[in-house]
Amino acid sequence: MENFKTRPLNASDYHKDHPYMKSLDEALKQYSVVKVNDAKGAEHGPDYEEMRIAILNSLFHPQPQTAAYSHERLQSPMKK
Repeated sequence: MENFKTRPLNASDYHKDHPYMKSLDEALKQYSVVKVNDAKGAEHGPDYEEMRIAILNSLFHPQPQTAAYSHERLQSPMKK
Protein backbone atom coordinates (compact mmCIF):
# COMPACT_ATOMS: atom_id res chain seq x y z
CA MET A 1 0.00 0.00 0.00
CA GLU A 2 2.96 2.32 -0.15
CA ASN A 3 1.84 3.53 -3.60
CA PHE A 4 -1.63 4.36 -2.33
CA LYS A 5 -2.34 8.08 -2.58
CA THR A 6 -5.37 9.99 -1.42
CA ARG A 7 -6.62 13.30 -2.65
CA PRO A 8 -5.80 16.11 -0.20
CA LEU A 9 -8.73 17.29 1.88
CA ASN A 10 -9.97 20.66 0.66
CA ALA A 11 -12.59 22.71 2.49
CA SER A 12 -13.89 24.02 -0.83
CA ASP A 13 -15.33 20.53 -1.37
CA TYR A 14 -18.11 21.48 1.05
CA HIS A 15 -20.94 23.49 -0.47
CA LYS A 16 -22.70 26.32 1.39
CA ASP A 17 -25.58 24.10 2.56
CA HIS A 18 -23.32 21.47 4.13
CA PRO A 19 -23.87 21.26 7.91
CA TYR A 20 -20.21 22.12 8.61
CA MET A 21 -20.41 25.27 6.49
CA LYS A 22 -23.69 26.34 8.09
CA SER A 23 -22.25 25.76 11.55
CA LEU A 24 -19.12 27.76 10.72
CA ASP A 25 -21.21 30.61 9.28
CA GLU A 26 -23.25 30.66 12.49
CA ALA A 27 -20.11 30.75 14.64
CA LEU A 28 -18.48 33.54 12.61
CA LYS A 29 -21.46 35.83 12.13
CA GLN A 30 -20.44 37.88 15.19
CA TYR A 31 -16.86 38.38 14.01
CA SER A 32 -15.13 40.33 11.28
CA VAL A 33 -12.05 38.65 9.81
CA VAL A 34 -9.46 40.60 7.85
CA LYS A 35 -6.47 39.11 6.03
CA VAL A 36 -3.23 41.07 6.40
CA ASN A 37 -0.18 41.04 4.12
CA ASP A 38 2.30 41.59 6.96
CA ALA A 39 4.85 38.76 7.15
CA LYS A 40 4.75 38.96 10.95
CA GLY A 41 1.02 38.33 10.98
CA ALA A 42 -1.77 40.29 12.55
CA GLU A 43 -1.96 41.64 16.06
CA HIS A 44 -4.90 39.88 17.61
CA GLY A 45 -7.54 41.75 19.56
CA PRO A 46 -9.21 40.65 22.79
CA ASP A 47 -11.84 38.55 20.99
CA TYR A 48 -9.34 36.39 19.10
CA GLU A 49 -9.35 33.45 21.54
CA GLU A 50 -13.14 33.54 21.76
CA MET A 51 -13.35 33.41 17.95
CA ARG A 52 -10.92 30.46 17.78
CA ILE A 53 -13.00 28.51 20.30
CA ALA A 54 -16.21 29.32 18.40
CA ILE A 55 -14.65 27.99 15.17
CA LEU A 56 -13.40 24.80 16.81
CA ASN A 57 -16.73 24.21 18.55
CA SER A 58 -18.61 24.68 15.28
CA LEU A 59 -16.48 22.09 13.50
CA PHE A 60 -15.84 19.45 16.14
CA HIS A 61 -19.10 19.26 18.07
CA PRO A 62 -22.10 17.37 16.70
CA GLN A 63 -23.83 19.21 13.89
CA PRO A 64 -27.61 19.56 13.73
CA GLN A 65 -29.26 17.45 11.05
CA THR A 66 -30.93 19.24 8.15
CA ALA A 67 -33.44 18.01 5.59
CA ALA A 68 -30.72 17.93 2.94
CA TYR A 69 -28.56 15.75 5.21
CA SER A 70 -31.10 13.59 6.98
CA HIS A 71 -28.98 10.43 6.79
CA GLU A 72 -27.91 9.02 10.11
CA ARG A 73 -24.41 9.75 11.30
CA LEU A 74 -22.02 6.85 11.50
CA GLN A 75 -21.08 5.89 15.01
CA SER A 76 -17.48 5.19 15.87
CA PRO A 77 -16.80 1.50 16.48
CA MET A 78 -14.77 2.62 19.51
CA LYS A 79 -17.75 4.38 21.09
CA LYS A 80 -18.90 2.62 24.25
